[in-house]
Amino acid sequence: MPTLDETTYTKFINQFIDKFSKLDRPQAELERVKKALEFACKLHRGQERISKEPYITHPISVAEILIDLNCDTDTICAGLLHDTLEDTDIDVLKLEAEFGPKISQLVEGVTKLGKLNFISTQEHQAENFRKMLMAIAVDLRVVLVKIADRLHNMKTLGHLPPEKQKRIAKETLDIFAPLANRFGLNKAKNELEDLSFFYLDPEKFKEVEGLVIGDREYSEKKIKEIIEKIKTELSKSEIHAEIYGRPKHLYSIYKKMKRLDSKELYDLLGIRIIVERERQCYEVMGIIHDLFSPIPGKFKDYIAIPKTNLYQSLHTAVVGPHGRPVEIQIRTEEMHQIAEYGIAAHWKYKETGSHKKADDIYDEKLSWIRQLIDWQRELKDPEEFVDAVKLDFFSDEVFILTPKGEVIDLPRDSTPVDFAYKIHTDVGNRCIGAKVNGRIVPLDTKLKTGDIIEIITGKNAHPSLDWLNYVVTSSGKNKIRQWFKKQHRDIHIDQGKKLIESAFGEDKADQIMASEEFLQAVQKLNRPSKEDLLASLGCGDITISQLKGKLKDILPQEEENIQIVPPKTEEEIAALDGMMHHLAKCCSPLPGEQIVGMVSKGKGIIVHRYDCQNLDTVEEDRIIQIQWQGSKEKAYSAALEIECIDRVGISRDILNKIADEKINVRDLRVIARTSNDTAVIKIVVEVIDLYDLRKIMASIGRVSDVLNVFRSGEYKRTTLFKKKSIANKDKNGKSKKSLEDDF
Repeated sequence: MPTLDETTYTKFINQFIDKFSKLDRPQAELERVKKALEFACKLHRGQERISKEPYITHPISVAEILIDLNCDTDTICAGLLHDTLEDTDIDVLKLEAEFGPKISQLVEGVTKLGKLNFISTQEHQAENFRKMLMAIAVDLRVVLVKIADRLHNMKTLGHLPPEKQKRIAKETLDIFAPLANRFGLNKAKNELEDLSFFYLDPEKFKEVEGLVIGDREYSEKKIKEIIEKIKTELSKSEIHAEIYGRPKHLYSIYKKMKRLDSKELYDLLGIRIIVERERQCYEVMGIIHDLFSPIPGKFKDYIAIPKTNLYQSLHTAVVGPHGRPVEIQIRTEEMHQIAEYGIAAHWKYKETGSHKKADDIYDEKLSWIRQLIDWQRELKDPEEFVDAVKLDFFSDEVFILTPKGEVIDLPRDSTPVDFAYKIHTDVGNRCIGAKVNGRIVPLDTKLKTGDIIEIITGKNAHPSLDWLNYVVTSSGKNKIRQWFKKQHRDIHIDQGKKLIESAFGEDKADQIMASEEFLQAVQKLNRPSKEDLLASLGCGDITISQLKGKLKDILPQEEENIQIVPPKTEEEIAALDGMMHHLAKCCSPLPGEQIVGMVSKGKGIIVHRYDCQNLDTVEEDRIIQIQWQGSKEKAYSAALEIECIDRVGISRDILNKIADEKINVRDLRVIARTSNDTAVIKIVVEVIDLYDLRKIMASIGRVSDVLNVFRSGEYKRTTLFKKKSIANKDKNGKSKKSLEDDF
């Protein structure tokens, strides 16, 4: 195992301390950083990276990135210590004892969850992401350490295998670069994007790099001419400004090249102007538009309407002296600090005494993080949660105004319904119309930045399934689906109970559901009550496997070993002794559930489920007790009904789920309900036993836009056949033919 010699150790210490000293912090803070550095060196001594460098080079590099961002001392210390909980034997209590709760909390927020077991790789990643977001909600500086950690890892990615390089680069481009942008870390975002671009598409990277290098000499010459011209005009107006050429990073050029011809890329020539006061930004804009011809449609005022990450600037594009487009940004020094350093500027303002400004920034950032925490409670599927974050928080945005002038940010192509749900769930649920800029518009109208929108609500209104065809935000879609799922809550609770009975046995199910351990599982699965957990089981939001995973650690030993074992099945049934018999079509009994025999005239014994509704009209002396037996497996038909939103591809998605379970389909019919844009899919599948059926029902229930799944007859018994003796007789008092006989 490699060791860190004293000469190298001293070199690392001195180089880092010299860089920190340039921040001109108090001596007490310098001593705290020295202590953190020595502590990290001691814990990581003997460890090395894949590149064979001493491991301590990584946390020091992370801390140096945080110094470049002008972060506070606690954050820099956390950067030095950020891998100690994960890669060494130190624990949180020891770390807190050495450095206090703030630093230990920051370190814990960026620690990966490598010691925990999750059901899938996707869930592992999503849970890790969720924990980071929750830690950010407590202290926003967590994101600074996390981004700095990822940035240095990307800079040293070349030592990993190509497959791993691409996976990490894609994760960086999908999650960490947008996260940096969301917090206004513009420089870090640009570096993360360019590094990801290099590994994901090396050929395109070289192409764009060649375009920029080939144009550099010409561009620098023209930029210098334009800057001198602007300086001359500004001096006449006695406006003091810092003006310089603005380099554009390669990935942003590549994205524009995909939309435009390279000759139209304004950002190859860019200028930034920093002035003293906000009013001067607009004065400078007027002067520039007098000097050069503005390009129509390219003026953007991010000062009046800041971006969600609090970015503020005036943007314009003009035609330069040689007919070449030039993009110009104008901002104050304070706006520039926020644009470049984002959240890190918050602590800079605090240190200089601008507490109100710092706290305003902090509260703005925290509001959308809190919304993400709400989502992670609502969206239990890990992939759905990550997709929602990418769509609603990391996508292009439009900025919409309420009638009172409040700015609401939404993803591009959002509609009035998205806006209504962003305001409040009740506003969305009761939405019946919308006014945009004073005019009533259809609810599927795509909103544009600057639109003023007013939502019209109705007292007894409710969502329409048609909204799912055009609502863009995943939060809006989820709230619409949740409204419809709640309409079947009682049915889902009943189905959840049956799933537990099937998994643990009827004799133990009631005992488990009434236990204190079950209530603890409710809390672990983030459900408000036992009924909510049962409903989630019934509709497929939670699987039996997930429930068992939460019960495993808290149930007594004899319960921990409970396994769902498919019952042994055979075509023969005990007590019939070779008598002529067949399975009833009305209830399609399966091995694993209670059955009885009904003696019929000329048809032998008809086997029914014990709770079949058609037995209500049968004389007791015609009923005989029977049960499944044997070990020879046989496929049995089972009829299911699936209530779902009537959208293109829903049948295909359901069939794919069934195929994944290796289940054969014998029949499928779709009945559309045009009145409310839903459909009922009637499907007959071949299963071995009740266990197989429950498993496929849970799988179908997790398909997007599926509202309810039940065995044919079960749902109708719940809603239509409460008075079975009446409902199953015709006007002459004879038993009706079962609804399932025609299926």
